Amino acid sequence: MDIVTLRAEIGIDPEAEGHYRDITGIGNTSGIHTHDFYEFFVIVEGAAYHCVNGKKERLEEGDLVFMRPRDVHYYEPLPDTDCRLINLSFYEHTLTDLFAYLGAGFPQQAFHSAPDPIVVHLSRQEMRLLQDRLTGLIRIPQRDKKRFRTMLRSILAETYGHYFLPAAAAERDGKPEWLSRLCKQMDDPANFLEGIPAMVRLSGKSHAHLCRVFRQWENQSPLAYLNCVKLQYAENLLLGSDRSVLDIALEAGFGNLGHFHKSFKSLFGTTPQRHRKLRQTKQAPLV
Repeated sequence: MDIVTLRAEIGIDPEAEGHYRDITGIGNTSGIHTHDFYEFFVIVEGAAYHCVNGKKERLEEGDLVFMRPRDVHYYEPLPDTDCRLINLSFYEHTLTDLFAYLGAGFPQQAFHSAPDPIVVHLSRQEMRLLQDRLTGLIRIPQRDKKRFRTMLRSILAETYGHYFLPAAAAERDGKPEWLSRLCKQMDDPANFLEGIPAMVRLSGKSHAHLCRVFRQWENQSPLAYLNCVKLQYAENLLLGSDRSVLDIALEAGFGNLGHFHKSFKSLFGTTPQRHRKLRQTKQAPLV
């Protein structure tokens, strides 16, 4: 089977830097191909087989896939099933600029060195939000290429920072992707205040399984991990606001001020008040 190489200079406007496609069936996709640009696509309806780099995997509604220029891929239908996918393709330099902007803390090498493209499964709500952002591109007039480019870059920053980052970090660290994603979700106060029930609900794993995995990868129990998340959130409030220690303790989920002081000192080596004073003396006043 011949492999076709799709080229950015033919299919992507250089001023807009990207191209949006809403593909309503596998019959409307290209055959086996590679390309000299980056792209990602999300399955918004149905399911299909994705054949990539000699492997075949089943993709379903909500699966978001990052594709690189060297990847060779095509789609195969499932019996009595078709799929709809939204594809966003963009120039290599557009993604290079984005990664440079995100800085050294962004694990860009994980995107390039992974043997297979990174796949993230979105919840139905996440998929709808991303779909809404992507379909906003088709409301931009064709002549308004600068506006399209700005919206494109905004979507890329959100998508790579919010959805692909946990998967890339997991690829780099060797962690299960679901664990890295769960840890990111637990940074949300609404989740860490709910505690262990939120971890079970979001991960779909049993409490016992979470305990085993957290011991393996984080060297601590899920409860101890949550306590660290709460304390780190409290530290940010302590150093980024003028709120009282009591207010901060309560917002971070510590109902007992004595327990908060003891836990804070155990992690940071000093009391909350002393920690704030020491850090403030090293920072220039902002107002």
